[in-house]
Amino acid sequence: MLTLSTDYFRLRKPLERRIYELARKHCGRQKSWRVSVEVLLKKSGSASPRRVFRKMIRDMIAADHLPDYEMSEEEGDLIRFTTRDAVLDDGLHLPPLSNEAIEAARALALGMDIYVLEAEWREYWARSGKPRLRSADAAFVGFVKVRHNAGKA
Repeated sequence: MLTLSTDYFRLRKPLERRIYELARKHCGRQKSWRVSVEVLLKKSGSASPRRVFRKMIRDMIAADHLPDYEMSEEEGDLIRFTTRDAVLDDGLHLPPLSNEAIEAARALALGMDIYVLEAEWREYWARSGKPRLRSADAAFVGFVKVRHNAGKA
């Protein structure tokens, strides 16, 4: 049985949550899952016309907020869900960040979605070989600081 990512609860739009649930169910631990926009529309239960639904899916692809899965559009009106490298358990080895760290990072990155930054930091940590951290809070705030300063340059 697959569990939901904790980042699932940070998804704000109901369609994003439903699409994540479908990706989790059908893609699971496989490398990828392809589905037509028409089938995805039916499975999601959306009442939107196909044209509007396709636009919402394209917006989701551009935003790339979906935890664990990367979405891409393919020829033939198909959507591919690909598991991210850090999906299976990488994020589970880091403790949750403290409220103080979240607030400190939020103060540094005004106007940026702090939870997207957290997801990027966790992915960065996993890709860098999961080094042992003395303080996850300090590492996250440092990551945000570097990211914020890079945006000013």
